[in-house]
Amino acid sequence: MRQNVIIGIDAGSTHLKIGFHDLSGQLLEIRHHKIQVLHSLPEFSEFDAEDIFNHLSHILKEVMETSNYDPVAIGISSFGESIVLISKKGKVLDPMIAWYDMRGENDILRFAAEYGIKELYKKTGQYASGKFTLAKLLWLKEKKPFLLSETHAILFMQDYIAYGLTGNLCTDYSLASRSMLFDLNKKTWAPDILSSCGLTTELLPKVIPSGECAGYLSSYAAKLTGLPEGIPIILAGHDHASASISADIQDNFIALDSLGTSETCITAGISNNHEKLYNSNIAFYPYYQENYRFLCSIQGCGASIEWMAKMFFHENMFSSFFNSASAMESYAMECPIILPFFKGIQEKPGLFASVKGLKDAHTKEHLCYSLLEGLSMEYRRRLEQVETATEVFHPKIRAVGRLSSNPFFMQLKANILQRPVEVIDINEAVVLGAAILAGKNTGIIKKWEPLISCTYVPEKDKSEILEIRYQQYLNEVSYNLMDSYLRMPNKNN
Repeated sequence: MRQNVIIGIDAGSTHLKIGFHDLSGQLLEIRHHKIQVLHSLPEFSEFDAEDIFNHLSHILKEVMETSNYDPVAIGISSFGESIVLISKKGKVLDPMIAWYDMRGENDILRFAAEYGIKELYKKTGQYASGKFTLAKLLWLKEKKPFLLSETHAILFMQDYIAYGLTGNLCTDYSLASRSMLFDLNKKTWAPDILSSCGLTTELLPKVIPSGECAGYLSSYAAKLTGLPEGIPIILAGHDHASASISADIQDNFIALDSLGTSETCITAGISNNHEKLYNSNIAFYPYYQENYRFLCSIQGCGASIEWMAKMFFHENMFSSFFNSASAMESYAMECPIILPFFKGIQEKPGLFASVKGLKDAHTKEHLCYSLLEGLSMEYRRRLEQVETATEVFHPKIRAVGRLSSNPFFMQLKANILQRPVEVIDINEAVVLGAAILAGKNTGIIKKWEPLISCTYVPEKDKSEILEIRYQQYLNEVSYNLMDSYLRMPNKNN
């Protein structure tokens, strides 16, 4: 007897993941494919969209040939910002510029200064950065104008997969917003911004609400993948937003801590004060059922831990790192304070990590602790900024991602945040979120509540000590931001 399943796809920048779930949303099986990063120049990072889609098709075909699954719906999520340029015949014209490839940083900062930084933010919900699609298009206009002249459509990774499965050109609110080409107020593409790249709205796909159907599996895609023709393909959108669905933070005043290579604080609600959001540099966009997502990134969480672990330890790097950090918990007041901006900070491009109070008596153990403490304090700082801007308090946090499995790190977060941290029993939050939205769109899943594997409650005595440290941390961040602004007198406010 064949088993009905819902498929969730997470086209990530490190792995392509395909999850097969039963009709209640429980994961039955997951397949991974490591994404190859290309480097046309040493400082450039790119992806091959056709290669990603071909591996997706191959994995689906293999699973369908060796299982008794009968898929009824597919949900797709992906990383944002990177774009696929396709010709009239659907051929990919060039590798995708990776979302973290900042080659267009100067281009977009110049554009934002001319357009008006605040005006651009209020229209797009994003603060100008080299990672966004607009920066990549401005760079392409300058360096590879022939590519844009040959382009028939500009798609995001999610959209390219959906196009390959359905033949339709469309995207969702969340990925459209991450382009900085989308007018959030009108929920349409912004022709004035596009014109700066020499482009028109005709090159952009149709925009539909997140969680809606992009079309149905074509006969061609059915032969390619082994999937049944005609099943609905649902757009789950930006990977961070998809993770928030699996964590169920839609209407319950719970903040999500998504821990991976980078870390993101995500909350849900209504956008009602763009001025406060702008002043705190909080990105936002409409998502499922017109509920907004507010996002603050800590760019170097897992990447920073991996960097330090590799630097200090040669065997059992991660266990050695966390054991060293936990050994210093009782000596927190003696440790230096680390501002963990190893990949920058949203409020100020060009500002990077620093260490306050480092002495020659400090050891690698002190620094391991200080890094975890700094990451936790930065999450609290950004969450408090979101709460001030949205006027919504979040009494508890839900954590997902591989780092949420470390008990010391999660307890430290609870102590610093002074609120409970719930760890969700989910291995692949983005994959699951995509599957849940596919299930909800088709009426298969009526309600979703995640399973909480562990709750970390603040320890009063430790929280009191860490509150002193947190105030010191805030002072250091404020000083560094102010010093950075003073050294940049031509900044356009």
